[in-house]
Amino acid sequence: MRNMLIAITQYQKQAKDFLNLLKDYRNNKAGLIVLIALFAFGFQQGAIGQDTDNIHFRGNISVTNNGLSLIPAFSLNAPAAIFELSFGGERLSFDPEMRFAIDGQPWSFILWWRYKIIKSEKFKLHVGAHPAYIFETIMVEDDNGDMVETMKTNRFFAGEISPSYHFNADNKLTFLYLQGRSLGKGPLAINQFVAFGSSHTNLRLSEKFFLNAKPQLFYLKMNEKDGYFASGSFLIGKKDFPISIGSIISKKIISEIEVDNWIWNISLVYSFNNEFVKRSNPVL
Repeated sequence: MRNMLIAITQYQKQAKDFLNLLKDYRNNKAGLIVLIALFAFGFQQGAIGQDTDNIHFRGNISVTNNGLSLIPAFSLNAPAAIFELSFGGERLSFDPEMRFAIDGQPWSFILWWRYKIIKSEKFKLHVGAHPAYIFETIMVEDDNGDMVETMKTNRFFAGEISPSYHFNADNKLTFLYLQGRSLGKGPLAINQFVAFGSSHTNLRLSEKFFLNAKPQLFYLKMNEKDGYFASGSFLIGKKDFPISIGSIISKKIISEIEVDNWIWNISLVYSFNNEFVKRSNPVL
């Protein structure tokens, strides 16, 4: 736990230095520099304080017809490319999520640190925290009095706690509590997200194809408004083949938050999973 807190503190200091670059992304493509720097820092810190010599680097890269977010108000609602990566060891990991509109404009950067507190055969518990940057295009008046497009960066910080009970390797019950707060000069926005669901992986469709299904019910509160929703994510893949087809479906049950009654998408997903061994001396 101490290693996680130290790593998060170090990362926050680095993230503040990069904020000005993020604001200039559209004009000078500084976002590319930010990504490289964040990954380099994350990879360095993700290997610190592990209780194992095994380091993983895995992730999903997907292209979707409709960019959806865990918080519906932060959805892009347009075609998007999403990079979900994870680097670290048995306990501590750096899990950035980089999301872009299909034309390359940034949508959101969510820079997770997660730490696994309990890792028994049946019960697992992890905690996590992240800074996040949500981008939106707004119209502002320039020096000549003309209205021009500019990119606004909304900053947030959030934390989560997530226990899970595992019946076996492919079936588990999950719970997630997440709270986020907006940063900056604007009015304080507090988001609370509570979800209860299950996860079922490697469901056999045939000798070669499988299905992953993750249904859940969740409660969302954004400042004074709240709502109840049902959602599910599904993925159909072929064994020993890195490309699969996924979909997310969400249904509003009762909600004061203004979102569509039904939202859904379909995605083409490329997945990879690599394991590395830390060595104190090079192997010749």
